Amino acid sequence: MTRPVGCALWLSIMALATGGSGTCFAQTYLQGPPGEPLSPSSQNWENSLQNWKNNPDNWQNSSANFQNRSQDWRNSPQNWENSAQNYNNKNGIYDRNGNRIGYAVPRADGSGINFFDNSGRRIGYQNDNNR
Repeated sequence: MTRPVGCALWLSIMALATGGSGTCFAQTYLQGPPGEPLSPSSQNWENSLQNWKNNPDNWQNSSANFQNRSQDWRNSPQNWENSAQNYNNKNGIYDRNGNRIGYAVPRADGSGINFFDNSGRRIGYQNDNNR
């Protein structure tokens, strides 16, 4: 799965999960190796918290890491690139009603994406599986 497709899939799931209750998600399999489907399930090693690269205790993923906090200018809601008032920005996350609920910022080291709500609170992260 390419990075933009994976990011779009994750963003749409995040928007649905925060947009309403009673949403049901179907198990999806996407372009795995021949005979071995790639599952978004947490039971899949690539998505498992037991995999160190996904673990929140990994410094790269940690909220204590300054590069993952909204106090870092790249991640700040005060930064025009992340601002809800900037109607031309390309990193907004929207719910299914079209309301902006947050924004996504690529990590400085290129290892993934941090997700923030509109007030700058970090609500999640995604690792770049191609690294």
